[in-house]
Amino acid sequence: MRVAVLGVGSIGGLIASRLARSGCEVLLCARGETAQALDAVGLLLDTPDGRTIALAPDRWTVFDTNQTEIPVEIQGWADYAILCGKSYDLPNLCKIADSVLSLNGIGLCLSNGIGHMEKLANFIGKHRVLGASTTHGAIRIGPGEVKWTSRGTIKLGAFINSDLEPVEPRVDSFISALDEAGLQPIWSEDIAKTIWTKLLLNVAINPVCAISGILNGEMLFHPELFETGLAAMEEAARIATAEGIDLSDFDLAQGLEDLCRATADNRVSMLQDIMAGRQTEIDSICGEVVKRGESLGIPTPRNQTLHALVKGIEQSTRS
Repeated sequence: MRVAVLGVGSIGGLIASRLARSGCEVLLCARGETAQALDAVGLLLDTPDGRTIALAPDRWTVFDTNQTEIPVEIQGWADYAILCGKSYDLPNLCKIADSVLSLNGIGLCLSNGIGHMEKLANFIGKHRVLGASTTHGAIRIGPGEVKWTSRGTIKLGAFINSDLEPVEPRVDSFISALDEAGLQPIWSEDIAKTIWTKLLLNVAINPVCAISGILNGEMLFHPELFETGLAAMEEAARIATAEGIDLSDFDLAQGLEDLCRATADNRVSMLQDIMAGRQTEIDSICGEVVKRGESLGIPTPRNQTLHALVKGIEQSTRS
């Protein structure tokens, strides 16, 4: 099985290393120093049980996405393309996926935010797209090292009326590969709800932890921060409901508390980005909630405030 991983940060590095170790042929699409490190020295994966697994560079092929042209030898190469890059890089990653995938290949996106299935489908067609969401926790230590902080799952699903379903051979093979890699795949019959549910949690925990500089679990010890995150969730939930997502069985407060406990020692990706002076994904999280709220006439004051605060911090750390 040939798998292209587009964007080799924390989650991309985790997935690539697990798939390569389980025997898949892997193409890593990364940028600049990350691509150079992966090609020269490989990758170290620090696992939740305290082991460090080293994967030599001969375990994969590396493509530097800074290149203007995709080499002929990797065009149409992949059976599957997993987009793990930042949400603001998706237009470029979708183009690369379209090029590296075989004619019958399947693409999916694990980036934060919503609407990614539709964006990828614009390039490769909805009958070749799976929706995806993961609860695995990981931190990028450096260009060639990732720490797998907490085990989770990868939920997969398809568009309504799509040809893709669990018993379809390409889907079944992919689920088996993820299972063999220890990534705990689960099929979701309502992937739109799954992705929206993750967004609700992201609008609560990502900006609050990024602004305050705390680990996920510390939100539970600061009621004012927890309530701020919950208020942002409630705004986003009203928009999801207006768009036809049934959240009647999802307890927002309990969901946020469970996430804080399950990932207590994690540092959210938004805080990692701010600490490293990188652009954040706030536009695709709170910013997307604000945009959809405006189009639906639903007020989103808490998301507007969090969006503005993170943008201000981002600009000051990147200047």
